[in-house]
Amino acid sequence: MAISARIPAGLDTNKFIKEVFGMNVLMAVKSRLVVTPFVNHSYEAELVKGDTLYITRDNTITASEVTVGTEGVILNPFNTTSVTLTIDKYYEAPAVIDYMSRRQSHIDLVGISEIESAYALQVKIDSTLCDLFSALSDGTGYGTDGAAITDDNLIAAVEELDAADIPEENRAWVFDPSVKADLLKIDKFVRMDYFAGDTIPTGAFRKDVYGAPILITNNLTANSSGNYGAYLHKNALAIVISENLEVDRVDQPLKHQLTINTTALWGVKEIRDDWGCPMLTRST
Repeated sequence: MAISARIPAGLDTNKFIKEVFGMNVLMAVKSRLVVTPFVNHSYEAELVKGDTLYITRDNTITASEVTVGTEGVILNPFNTTSVTLTIDKYYEAPAVIDYMSRRQSHIDLVGISEIESAYALQVKIDSTLCDLFSALSDGTGYGTDGAAITDDNLIAAVEELDAADIPEENRAWVFDPSVKADLLKIDKFVRMDYFAGDTIPTGAFRKDVYGAPILITNNLTANSSGNYGAYLHKNALAIVISENLEVDRVDQPLKHQLTINTTALWGVKEIRDDWGCPMLTRST
C-alpha cells in the first residue's frame, strides 16, 4: 500500500527522505546437485592427457564337472568389449562487469558473478549424467510417464537389480519433487510405527527406501509428461572431469570491463547397463 501523502509536501521528491539499498543479495534459488557426487569418479586419475578412456571389463565363467581322462574346456574371462568414455563436453559461463559499476556498487558484483558462473557449470555437469538414466537396463523402466510412482514400481526395480546380483551397497533412488510428493502418501515411508527404532523427523522420509537413500533433484531429463528418474548403483555410470570449474578473471582495460568465466571439460558414460533402471515420474 502506497503512502497517501507527506507533510509538508515535497519531502520525498526533494530527497529529504533517504532511500536505502539492502546489502544482502537475495540469491537465485539453486537446484540440488545430487548425481555428480554419487556416481563413479574413480577413472579421473587415469586420464592425465588425451580425450578418450578405454575401460576394460571381464565376464563371468561357468565351472563344469570334471571328466576323468578328458581335458576341460578352456574358458575366457576376458571376452567382453571394453567401454569407451570420451571427454567431449566443454562448456563455459562468462559474466562481464564494467569498471564503473564495480567501483560504485555497494554489492560484491565480482563475488556473486563467480558463484553464479560456477553454479551454471555444476548444473550442466549434473544434467548430462541425468541424460543417461533413460537408457539404463536397455531403456526398460518402471512406472508410467505422467502417473504417480507406486510401491509396486519400487519393489519391481529392487527385484530387477537383486536378480542381476547387483551389490546392495551404494544404490540410490534419484527422483524429482513429484515423486517425493507421491511417496509422502504411502504410509510405510513416513510413519514411525512401521519399523521399530527408525525415527522419522516431521515431514521427512525414513533414512532409506528398501535399503537405498532417495536423492531429489530438478535436473532430471524430461519425458513426455514427467521425467526420467532412476534406481541405480553408483557404478552404473561414470564421469571423468578433466577440467573442473576453472575460473578465469580477465581484465579488459580498453573496454573498461572485467570478464569472469568458468569452464569445465568432462565426459560421462553408462558403464554397466544392468546396474540401474529408469523410473518414470509423474510431473516435470
